[in-house]
Amino acid sequence: MGEIDGSLARFVDYGLAVLVLGVAAVVFTDIPRPYPVWLSAGSVPVPVPVPVSVELVAAGSLGLVVLHRLQTAEMRGVTPITVLLGTLTLFLAVLATYLRWVGAGEGSGVIVIVAFTLICGVVLAGVVLAEALVRAGRYWQQQRGQSVSPR
Repeated sequence: MGEIDGSLARFVDYGLAVLVLGVAAVVFTDIPRPYPVWLSAGSVPVPVPVPVSVELVAAGSLGLVVLHRLQTAEMRGVTPITVLLGTLTLFLAVLATYLRWVGAGEGSGVIVIVAFTLICGVVLAGVVLAEALVRAGRYWQQQRGQSVSPR
């Protein structure tokens, strides 16, 4: 297996961050949802009926990708808050999915866990995009310093 190019890994990060922000915008506003809230084996090809929530999948995937970057050279300059938020977001997404799967009722706090998962995902997305802006700013500052200045 070959190494994944760093620009592709960053593109996946940024794409998931924008997806999480988009899902949060749909959830926290009165925009009609373009997707069903509760998917099951009838619409998703899985062997067991698993409650799939777009809010949990988007936020949890972003947390998983951020934590996966820990094993690569792409983690240069990453802040500890990113690692903490990635871990928390992934944990909450897995916990909420598990509680939905075992059939925990609405009064058991699943809605609150889903809301916290999405909020952590939004904060993580903001941190990922802010790191991208800092990385781009440093790159352009370095390029400007190496270029020949006009007379």
